[in-house]
Amino acid sequence: MKHFVVCVLCIALLAQARATDAAPEPTPASTPATIELTPRHQGYAFEQPRVLLRQRLFGLAHGLSMLAAACLDLPQHSGPIQDAYANWHAKQARAIEVLVLDLARYYFAERADQANWPDLARALGLNDSILPALGSVSLEDACASLPQAIAGPRYDFARLLAEAPATDTAAAMAIAVPPSPTPAKPAE
Repeated sequence: MKHFVVCVLCIALLAQARATDAAPEPTPASTPATIELTPRHQGYAFEQPRVLLRQRLFGLAHGLSMLAAACLDLPQHSGPIQDAYANWHAKQARAIEVLVLDLARYYFAERADQANWPDLARALGLNDSILPALGSVSLEDACASLPQAIAGPRYDFARLLAEAPATDTAAAMAIAVPPSPTPAKPAE
């Protein structure tokens, strides 16, 4: 059940990132392994700050979706987690779309439109379970703190993308989220 919910959450995030009229993507369980895309890069791009920021934020979104899915199995946390995650996702959907599209271009170039959430997670070497990342923290404690944590600045992807400094090495990345506009001064 957990894996199904994780897939549903991942697909929901990916669906937001793909604003096309195409047929829905098959779930990872129904997709034959022979269709897997081969990324042209593996792991993190430490030498490219703009790519690295997107990779880090995608990793947070991936971990958050896995934690939310795991928390759904705990009845006392299910409702608050669903509400907090839905609220967060509604605010961050555009930023998540940017992350997915930019990373798909980085990892899969001309095949970016075929890449999905699991392809990106695989290219980054991300786990498919939240449990190893929890370490000594119990799932119960992680779920109890998630609604408050998700509302914090660490998970405000739109702000983090907008505040990222521009660099000269970012030619391959799309600037999909422009910085916050500053109000123009009235003419005197």
